Amino acid sequence: MSSKFIPPDPRQQMRGQQAPDLTNAQDIVCENCGNLTFEEVLLMKKVSALMSPNGKEGIVPIPTFACVACGYVNEMFRPLKKVQPATEADVPVEPSAPKLVLEP
Repeated sequence: MSSKFIPPDPRQQMRGQQAPDLTNAQDIVCENCGNLTFEEVLLMKKVSALMSPNGKEGIVPIPTFACVACGYVNEMFRPLKKVQPATEADVPVEPSAPKLVLEP
């Protein structure tokens, strides 16, 4: 007797579930050109040896989506966003509080 693992058929799993109605779902369009179609692409990040778990410099691929028409990657598809430094206009300061400015 063989004990061979047979993965479940995803089509059988969907039979018990109702498919979502997408007629009223919002379309995602390219923020640059308005196109409706996207393709999966890879963003590449270079990791320094200091940040790498194995102590060696490396490259990490990050899957995301780009517009088929113009190649633009929408903001919502960018997995790693840089944090913008706060400016004085972003930080509420009370009039009587002294201002502290730290410069690198």
